[in-house]
Amino acid sequence: VNQQQTSPFFRLPGELRNEIYNLLLSPDTKPLSELAIHHKHVNTQHRTQPPRTPSPLYPAILSACRKAHLEATPLLYESHIFHAHTSLLTSFPHLTSAYRPIQYARPISLIRRWQLSLRLDTDPRFTAEQAKVAFSGVEYFEVRVWEAQFEMSDYTALALLTGVRGVKVAKVGGSVGEEVARWMERLMMS
Repeated sequence: VNQQQTSPFFRLPGELRNEIYNLLLSPDTKPLSELAIHHKHVNTQHRTQPPRTPSPLYPAILSACRKAHLEATPLLYESHIFHAHTSLLTSFPHLTSAYRPIQYARPISLIRRWQLSLRLDTDPRFTAEQAKVAFSGVEYFEVRVWEAQFEMSDYTALALLTGVRGVKVAKVGGSVGEEVARWMERLMMS
């Protein structure tokens, strides 16, 4: 710890260190106010421009020393939108690849922004209570609704999310009517 205290990096003001951490760990993340702006389509299939390649992340900074780990870990997990598992919800979330899920409870507990891909024409394999516990009170929750064949499913799977409350910003889009999507958003943000 003594060597950490005398490191030139830790002699920088905390605000400057936070900017460095931000550039390394969350260069493309958006503030909640920007996420709250309603876009006509939540689903990426409706984009008019090709998706932008995200900036690389450098999580190795977290293993440089204990102090850097303590200072920067919350930034990595609190600022990104993580993909919820389609049936296990907040268990085994991932940021970039489903093949590299997060497996430990501590970092999962720091995640405040979630995205769920919800298929209407299959059994979601989670209950309304599990969804309520997993997503109530989060900062951001985006539900991307889809089905294999257009208008061949009802909203039974989507109804499992009606118990989610206290979300600061909720977005629902994809294979769902505009009225239902806005109603679900208001419900989850109540």
